[in-house]
Amino acid sequence: MPKDKIPTYHQTHPRDLATIDALKLEGLQPADGQPVAALFNLRTGDREHLCGLYRCTDLV
Repeated sequence: MPKDKIPTYHQTHPRDLATIDALKLEGLQPADGQPVAALFNLRTGDREHLCGLYRCTDLV
């Protein structure tokens, strides 16, 4: 398990990163074995959602 710290973004994230749901909408997916580049924490009302972000330049 790598000990590198994964960056976490709250409420917004850089345009060069995308969630898996955003990728699916565009017909894209992460490459096999591609690790997440960052984590994204979105809070709406009383709910919180944590997901991975992938680099758009590394997609297939």
